[in-house]
Amino acid sequence: MNPSHAAFFERPETAALKRALTRPEMLPQYELLSRLEMPAVQAAVWAIEPLIETLDAGARNHAIQSSGALIGDLLTARGFRIARDARGEKRRGRVRKARFVKSGTIWELPSEGGSAHRDKVAAIMDDIMIRYSTTLAELAK
Repeated sequence: MNPSHAAFFERPETAALKRALTRPEMLPQYELLSRLEMPAVQAAVWAIEPLIETLDAGARNHAIQSSGALIGDLLTARGFRIARDARGEKRRGRVRKARFVKSGTIWELPSEGGSAHRDKVAAIMDDIMIRYSTTLAELAK
C-alpha cells in the first residue's frame, strides 16, 4: 500500500473502515471471491458502503481506492497476485449491489511451478535476456 493509502487509515474517522476490512472472517471471503474470479472487495461492500457514505464527497474516492489497496495487501501477504488478461492488463470486475464501489481488482494465486504457462513465460524471459543483454546492461548503469 502506498504512503497515501496507509496515511488514510491512520485518520480517526477511518478506523471503523479499516476494522471492517481487516476482520479475520473477511480473509476467507476475499480468497473465495478471488478463486471465483470476482473482485475481492465484493465481500466487504455491504459493511464499508455505509462508512464511505459518511465521508465527504472528496474523500469517498480515496476511501474506495485505499480500501482496495488494503485488501490487496492482505491478499498479497497470503500469496495472491493481481490477475492479468492475455495482454497483461490488470483484470477488474463489476461490484454488484453497491452505490459507491463500482469495480474492483481480481486476484489470483500464482500458477503452480512447472506449469505450461509458467514454462512458456520463462522461455520468453530467457529469450529477452539474451537478445537485449547489452541494452539491459547499459540501462542498469
